[in-house]
Amino acid sequence: MKFTNIEKYHFKSDNVIGFLSDLSHFNSEIDQIKLHEETIVKNEIQAGVDVINFEPIVLSLYPDVILDNVSESFETEKLILLDGHHRWKYANRQNLIDKLRCILVNFKDVKIESYLFNINLDTDEFLNFLHDEGYSNSNQGTIGITFSNEMYVNNNISNISELYNFKKTLQDNEIITPILDNKEDSSKLIKFTPLNPNDLLNVNHLLPPKSTWITPRI
Repeated sequence: MKFTNIEKYHFKSDNVIGFLSDLSHFNSEIDQIKLHEETIVKNEIQAGVDVINFEPIVLSLYPDVILDNVSESFETEKLILLDGHHRWKYANRQNLIDKLRCILVNFKDVKIESYLFNINLDTDEFLNFLHDEGYSNSNQGTIGITFSNEMYVNNNISNISELYNFKKTLQDNEIITPILDNKEDSSKLIKFTPLNPNDLLNVNHLLPPKSTWITPRI
């Protein structure tokens, strides 16, 4: 895909430089935009919204491609969608991807944190549920669930994808729900071990909604 009309964009909160452009040259038969998580159905954008008014989606280049200055044009066929899954889904459904604006960022500038989730069970009930599912309080593991500053680990889970499959089960059964304000303080909040940027390259399925808090973001 060819990008033209490129200009620098400063993500003030993250102190990162991106490159503002658009997807006017998008070709669905050639260009690959890798998504990484599902959208929340009740938050879907309703019909009749003008795509032209959308905030730009944020896309990462792959690690082997670096954009470090503004030029008249830039080309790449593979990108990773960081922020804007609902906007992308709506534009794709309306066959209007070419109307989307975007901000390109270099892969080295991508950082990922975990969304906070609220437990919809009593604390003891939730801890008993974790125990029944094979989780135990342990400081030995690197992949697990953090609750009340303690890590709960399942020794049968060996990778981040398996952990997030369990997270999907919890969400689908409404045992947990995402907290959209990640600064909220509560004794019933949990978080999952966050992905690292390289996981975005390797994951071959869509993660459950709100699995990642990726920066830079608008």
